[in-house]
Amino acid sequence: MAALGASIAEAQQDAGSSEVTVDPTVAVEPSVDQPPDPGEGASRGAAGGVTPLVAPLPFHNSQIGWGVAVMVGLIHRFDPDTTIKPSTGAVTGLVSENGSWGVMALELARLGHDAWRARGLVGHMELQYDFYGIGIDAGEAGVSIPIEQTMTLASGAVLRRVVPGLYLGPSILWMQTTVTPDEVEPLDLPDLPDQAEAHLVAPGLLGEYDTRNSDYWPDHGSLVQLKASFFSTTSGESGTFQRYTGAWSWYHGLRGPRLVLVTNLNACGAPGDGPSYGLCSLGAGRFALRGYTQGRYRDHYATVVQGEVRYHTSGRLGGTLFGGFAGVAPEFSDILDARMLPAGGVGLRYQLTRNYPMHLRLDYAWGNDGVLLYVSGGEAF
Repeated sequence: MAALGASIAEAQQDAGSSEVTVDPTVAVEPSVDQPPDPGEGASRGAAGGVTPLVAPLPFHNSQIGWGVAVMVGLIHRFDPDTTIKPSTGAVTGLVSENGSWGVMALELARLGHDAWRARGLVGHMELQYDFYGIGIDAGEAGVSIPIEQTMTLASGAVLRRVVPGLYLGPSILWMQTTVTPDEVEPLDLPDLPDQAEAHLVAPGLLGEYDTRNSDYWPDHGSLVQLKASFFSTTSGESGTFQRYTGAWSWYHGLRGPRLVLVTNLNACGAPGDGPSYGLCSLGAGRFALRGYTQGRYRDHYATVVQGEVRYHTSGRLGGTLFGGFAGVAPEFSDILDARMLPAGGVGLRYQLTRNYPMHLRLDYAWGNDGVLLYVSGGEAF
């Protein structure tokens, strides 16, 4: 689940991030990517003290439909220095119209004048979603079977500041999951791998370079994130595999925070004998390309290029115009020749609090397969 009010996003450790994303839209189609970080703080000049958070948020997701997420938490400080972004602790739960639900507790701590960043997360989720197969041909065919998946997970990470803005450190993830098809698979759909039950353990390495002037609505700086996770299983048909992700987001205020240009490049690689939910999936996880159903296009490698123009009034309202393209491929050598999937859309924003520019967002996006509505919290990237 994620952030400020509710994303149970995916299930691996993205612990280097400081982004607040309340985004149930990235929560439902499981993968081994962890939820985006839930509300580490606002601008560096945020006031001291403790700020309680109680946020019931509606959402609409391309896999599980309409739902509501509720977060109860605290924005707080371990360090009295108010020039440092605060820490966040939260418990988040969500439920959707198709019967999916989940609960997650986490702490995102900044310690020692932000020289150390520690993350801890535990959660359980039971999700119902559609599996389309693996590869771009399966995605374009649009044939799916309903899946039920349960996940219980725990993860943690400790990052150390190496130079100003740069953090490096180890991470660990443990996850137990079961996957059950709801009905017989169609003949023209690739077989669902035997993943009736699996236990996954993944030590990893995280790196982050963050020069943004705000977590919620930055108008200056960049965010670069690199992550490597090394999975092994103690049960299930799938064996060992690795998962590598990299992303770069750049923020430029055309008119200060009122009009901001944002770009994002991200890539994923999952070589080895990984389960379907361990592969790279468009429309799911952090930095997701809006306009495609989560998990419809998945493979061992994926790339995304996207941009967005954000406008904010002097009050609480704002709007966005966004677009991009992505591709998936079975081999690294094929990614440059992969068929590109374009997407674009428009969105509205409503600022939830006066002190922090946290937003409820409504995005209307199109892709090759049609249009999708997103209702959630936090920015896409």
